[in-house]
Amino acid sequence: MTAPAQPAEELAPVRASWQPTPAHTRATVAGFAMVVFGVLVRRPELLVLGTPLFLVSLWSFVTRPDRDPVVAAGPRHLTLREGQGTRWVAQVQPGPGVEDVGLALMGTPHTDFEPAARAVSAASDGVGPVTAAVACRSNRWGRRQLGPAVLSVSGAFGGYRWAPDVVDSRPVTTVPLPDTFSARVPVPRPDGLVGQNRSHHAGDGGEFADIRQFRFGDRLRRVHWPVSIRTGQLHVTSTYADQDSEVVLLVDAMHDIGTSEGAGGRSSSLDNAVRAAGAIAEHYLRTGDRVGLRVLGARGVPALDSAAGKNHLRRVLDTLARTTASKGTVADEKRLRGQLRHRVGTGALVVVLTPAISSEVLGHALALSRRGIPVIVIDTLPSELASPDLDAHLLDTVMPEADKHPQASLLAWRMRLLEREHEMRRAREAGVPIVPWSGPGTLDIVLRDLGRRSRAPRVVSR
Repeated sequence: MTAPAQPAEELAPVRASWQPTPAHTRATVAGFAMVVFGVLVRRPELLVLGTPLFLVSLWSFVTRPDRDPVVAAGPRHLTLREGQGTRWVAQVQPGPGVEDVGLALMGTPHTDFEPAARAVSAASDGVGPVTAAVACRSNRWGRRQLGPAVLSVSGAFGGYRWAPDVVDSRPVTTVPLPDTFSARVPVPRPDGLVGQNRSHHAGDGGEFADIRQFRFGDRLRRVHWPVSIRTGQLHVTSTYADQDSEVVLLVDAMHDIGTSEGAGGRSSSLDNAVRAAGAIAEHYLRTGDRVGLRVLGARGVPALDSAAGKNHLRRVLDTLARTTASKGTVADEKRLRGQLRHRVGTGALVVVLTPAISSEVLGHALALSRRGIPVIVIDTLPSELASPDLDAHLLDTVMPEADKHPQASLLAWRMRLLEREHEMRRAREAGVPIVPWSGPGTLDIVLRDLGRRSRAPRVVSR
């Protein structure tokens, strides 16, 4: 799946002033001192050593730049997809006396740089513009700042330098690259006005329902002439109405279990949840359905009401990119309880993406199911971490400070897995399907079963 090209952002202007470098100061003082001392004490070797230093420093002072360069710096793109790259660029319009332009970036997590040293330089003729750039490739979704950067514009012999303290830039948002996903089975109970899902009621649609006698108001293009001629009465074809459906995504960000190595590497539970949510949202929004999103436990991530369209897909992916794992504080627990009080329409399909570590999230899915709302739980815990026998390296990713108490940590993780299995079994027995994320077709069998169940009579709690 290829990501759409993003337009280049306007670079921010950078301002500073020319200052003599420490090397220029040392050369001036040392050269002048050796020349004067050599003349006074009649030591020619001091004149030989000090004269070149003094002349170079004097030449640097005479040819020093007389005006500030025009500099604009920053990343070329502020929105990327996982695996996409951009350039951190410094564009310099130099003046007379400018010889070199240097750029160096600080390291950023989950980002590859070219060159690997994150430092480049370019020579200037003092007339034409100069560009220094470091290529950056973002390997994981999230909102991060590339840099900060150190920029330097030097005069002749490095005597004078134009250098701001630190060049900061706006954060770069890396939206998740959705996994490949498709669903051939429609949502159980579509409740919208228009769409591509077949309704259970007759209406103006594209799927054949029945042939019946002509009624006042039927369109003439619906007349079925073979049956009309055979019976001697006008008959028309009826169709099922086409409706859109509402899909509500609940992403559990209370825990992030496992190690995240970015695109192409191992994924944590939050990685699986974010990418799966992006894939499901992209699939249903492209088919004309409405998608809503709530990130449970995350701070500063707004809830998105159900909407449709390509612009809404961008909002969903941008919201997922802002997701951060909860720290497990009391405030986070209160925030989670407040987020679980959201309203869900009776015709919506709720997809809960969780590693099933938080019992409150599974309990919420169970409560929605008892209200008659179709609910699907997607298990995002990495498969290698669901085993009770973990080696020391994997145990460190799920239990903090496991190296200090390996046996106790392993026992604690086994007990948590037993509790998790008990809670998942309880949810399944109550009618909440739980499936691991496996890409295309993950929800087909579950949606088919939910569709059959939705047409059967049942008792729900209000």
